Amino acid sequence: MKVLKCDKPYNVDENRRQRGLPKKRRKDPQTTCFELCIRVPDEYQDLVGKKKYSKTVYVLNKKVDLKAKVDEFETEKNNELEALIEADVAAKAEHELEITANTPTGIYLNCYIDVRVNSASKDTIENERSHCKYASEVIGGIPLGKLTSNDVDKALQAVPRLSEKWALELRAEREKKRNAVGMEVHHRKLKPLGPIKIAGPDKQYKVLKFLREALNFAVEKEVLTRNVARARFLTRLYKKSKPKVDPLMEDEAGRFLEELDKLETCYFKIGVLLLLGAGIRPEEMQAVRLGNFSYIDDEPCLSITGVVPHGSNVIVDYDGKSNAALRSIPIDDSIYEEVLKWAEILKAHLADMGIRFTLNTPLFSDTGMPVTYNTFKRQWNEFSKKAGFEDVRPYALRHTFATITLAHGENIKTVSYLMGHESTAYTTDSYAAWVPNTRTGIGRRYIKTLRKAA
Repeated sequence: MKVLKCDKPYNVDENRRQRGLPKKRRKDPQTTCFELCIRVPDEYQDLVGKKKYSKTVYVLNKKVDLKAKVDEFETEKNNELEALIEADVAAKAEHELEITANTPTGIYLNCYIDVRVNSASKDTIENERSHCKYASEVIGGIPLGKLTSNDVDKALQAVPRLSEKWALELRAEREKKRNAVGMEVHHRKLKPLGPIKIAGPDKQYKVLKFLREALNFAVEKEVLTRNVARARFLTRLYKKSKPKVDPLMEDEAGRFLEELDKLETCYFKIGVLLLLGAGIRPEEMQAVRLGNFSYIDDEPCLSITGVVPHGSNVIVDYDGKSNAALRSIPIDDSIYEEVLKWAEILKAHLADMGIRFTLNTPLFSDTGMPVTYNTFKRQWNEFSKKAGFEDVRPYALRHTFATITLAHGENIKTVSYLMGHESTAYTTDSYAAWVPNTRTGIGRRYIKTLRKAA
């Protein structure tokens, strides 16, 4: 459960004074009137039935009395929310017990998601509803107890067809709206809609994974005796696809770096240098701050501590010391010098804007806030086209870092750590083709090493 927090108390008396209005009537004229407000998170608004809680309080001492009133208000509303959640979970659990083998699969899948609403993240629930939509379209009417692995197979086969059908319907609806208002808005023509995207193997795998988890729950509740979505042939047919690996070759990477060096010092140059020279993710590059750099063993290092989610310009720090993404990456001295040079330029630029530069100021910025990925992508497209690397995507620089370091004999475990992978197995699986083959002559080298040591 998310803990409810009160906004900054609003001074009602001060506001009325500025508007030339008298104070509200009260028992003690020495007190000050404040309004407290707690905003209810989106996921709890339906449960609570309102978007915020508010309360008017009168206090003598702003520091002591007001703090006590705020704490009391927060405690009261958190207890209320906890009770509502417990009651909601109990009601859903009671409803869940009504699920039988005769329940239509579509209804069961929706019930399964509803039970998970308060235990899973909002993004997870949205994804599961999307997976449920695909499955329900084909097998939603089949009783849960009569569901077979062949039925699951049919549902997965239909994913691309349904995706195309819904995408075309959505496109037709958008075209209809555009035509309703005319093709010209503010004296400019609207851009034509892009090509539709059709779900493929990745979506099929995710729908299968969702069905397995949902039917596992039914097995645990003894509604089903076995999970038909776990059939072996489904595992063979619908595998999780490997991530696309599209690195630059060594000579191409050298030419790319030459083109990058020609740019004047700016946040874009710094960001791309870090993508190429440290192998970090684009969303991690957006979150880099001067405070992330330090010297370790006389070598400049970059500590990766957070990301900027897609579509946002707010840095979100990684959680937990066990998170594989938390890491420290050695970088080249020339890159660090360029970072320091940009930091001085940015500091002076922000000072002219009346903004104070600190160690926590994002470097991928010229306003004090991280530049969004969409803005970066536009700049990337312009640069890559001009430099002759039009078909290269930003993420390819991360693959370039991994493949070239591995090809030059760097330890696979070290590279896995620098990439922020959870396991060495994932690194090996992704970049196996670039790991040097040292089998030839290994026996001779081994014995020669022993003879030299003797």
